Amino acid sequence: MKAEMPNKSYERGINHNYLILSKCSFFGNGVIDEKDYRVRMFLENNIKGLLPVTYRRTDKESRFYYEINSLQSLERVLEKRELGSHELKAIFTGCIRLFETLEEYLLDGAQVILDCDFIYVDIEKLTPYFIYYPDYECDVRQAFTELVDRLLTKINHTDESAVMIGYQVYRYTRNPNFVMGEIRKYIEHMPEKAVPIQEEKTDINYREPYIESAYIEDIYDEEEKSKPKYIGDIIGGIICVIIALGIVGTAVAINIYSPFMLDTGRQASLYGAAIMAFVAGIMFFYDGNKKRKLGKLLDEYEDEKPMLQENENKKPVESASRIVHKTINSEKEEFFYGETICLEESILEEKVLRGRFNGEDINIPLDKLPMTIGKLAGMSDYVIDDNTVSKMHARFEEHDGKIYMYDLNSTNGTLKNGEFVAINTPTRLDAGDKIKMGRVSLTYC
Repeated sequence: MKAEMPNKSYERGINHNYLILSKCSFFGNGVIDEKDYRVRMFLENNIKGLLPVTYRRTDKESRFYYEINSLQSLERVLEKRELGSHELKAIFTGCIRLFETLEEYLLDGAQVILDCDFIYVDIEKLTPYFIYYPDYECDVRQAFTELVDRLLTKINHTDESAVMIGYQVYRYTRNPNFVMGEIRKYIEHMPEKAVPIQEEKTDINYREPYIESAYIEDIYDEEEKSKPKYIGDIIGGIICVIIALGIVGTAVAINIYSPFMLDTGRQASLYGAAIMAFVAGIMFFYDGNKKRKLGKLLDEYEDEKPMLQENENKKPVESASRIVHKTINSEKEEFFYGETICLEESILEEKVLRGRFNGEDINIPLDKLPMTIGKLAGMSDYVIDDNTVSKMHARFEEHDGKIYMYDLNSTNGTLKNGEFVAINTPTRLDAGDKIKMGRVSLTYC
């Protein structure tokens, strides 16, 4: 069963930005026991890997203020980039080392929220910082497995080491009794570049000391042996569905054609068995689909290996700002020289941010949303090269035909008409609104 998440809000201080978590008070007064040794332990110690936190109690509600200055949620980052081997290593090892550190402080890792919305990272190195919330409790292995599954969907398939790390960690976490420390040892000794075993080792019985655990399979098994088999799951799912339909059909036939009617208890038993068989079928199909996707990922990895060497000789990719400007220019050419079209009344309103900075005009069209503005190319759709603008400063989205702006936990904040907007909270924009990001002033038209 998934643990219930605490209430979440944000607050901007003078020099700090905070993520605020408060106790869910559906069955109580919302107050956490301040004498609990776990609360005192993580509040009074600067535990490496955890977000700095302070505790406040107001109106019979316990609130924990976590400092998130210059950090972004991992979920937000995954929307903008794929993960290479360095990023995967940073996230996995950071998580596992944290659990090992918590043991030294006699704290249980079940209070760590392993949800990408609650994991914050430095968006350049992807160094992770976690939240310890004493009123939260989860199954650590299950939560870590779900985190692994989420990260696997964002792996850069052209990075051989990333694919190998992701696949091996996935295989290892399928064992319900896996040990996280063994995963860390494997990742830390992982070579920077994946090399096939035939080129590196000839003794098939060779084992590195860091993978001697009975739970970790040999990473140098033949590929066909290590690929996930999903056909059996699909067949199992079909059989379960057939059984469920057979039970239902039998019960209906007896009631219609047999002179002996089934009593209520027996009908309930038959229909209950049918539901259980149907649910089992769905679970088989779900597991089979996950294995099929992972097998496809491995196939893509094998297909793309010959392209890696070729890509090394190519020119660097254009920055995000150049790509945006290039796209704008190409669209203008099509507008002026293509066939004239009639605009609908609903799109006559021009949605653009206009301003002037360092002697240059800034025109940021808001026709392709969501869009992120910041100074870090690759993580921002429109780059503003100014040191008062954060790496990921603000995000713009459209809902029901209206434009909304979010401040992405920026250092200097985002102002609308002279007032700071709330962190990670939608703020509606109307024509003529003045927006300021650091030293950059824009007008929404």
